[in-house]
Amino acid sequence: MQISNRFLKVLFGGLICLSISGLYLTGHGAEAAEENPVPGIEQEGQEANRKILFELFLPADRKGDLEQIKKELEAASVTRIRAQFFKLGKPIQNIAIGKNVPAPVARLAIRLALTYNEGIKFILPEYRYFHDHIVIGSSAYDEASLIPVTPENVEKLRNPNLTTDEFHTLYRHLTGEDVRLPKYTD
Repeated sequence: MQISNRFLKVLFGGLICLSISGLYLTGHGAEAAEENPVPGIEQEGQEANRKILFELFLPADRKGDLEQIKKELEAASVTRIRAQFFKLGKPIQNIAIGKNVPAPVARLAIRLALTYNEGIKFILPEYRYFHDHIVIGSSAYDEASLIPVTPENVEKLRNPNLTTDEFHTLYRHLTGEDVRLPKYTD
């Protein structure tokens, strides 16, 4: 099988652009974290939050909001940020939260999804993503893997009194993972 030089140039050019944009989006967050702390983020947890990869897929008309989103995430010491914007249409209203994400960061992600992606209608099972990973608006999975979630259950996840363990217990219950049977396999 022979691959054309043009294909390789386009492929590697795209990878270089993605790498450069990834470096740009990760930015510097120490100043923002000191100026605008996120409730519930403890000093010792901030270092662990730097491991979190936050991916978001948003409508094109939200490009102007990226700096604000980055500031809010950096205030929680989340600096690994990858953003993509749909050229046409809108991303699906879903969220995926990995099992190692602290509850305050998970609640921040839910608030960002509600604000910038016009809501949350589906959640994705924890086991589908890396442990330190949050995704908003992902179209990476088929519709069968999307677990419908009610606004009332989203509000339960937003409860500031939930510990990280309680948050993830509730999340797994909503997806059916607590009984080892994700609801999309029913």
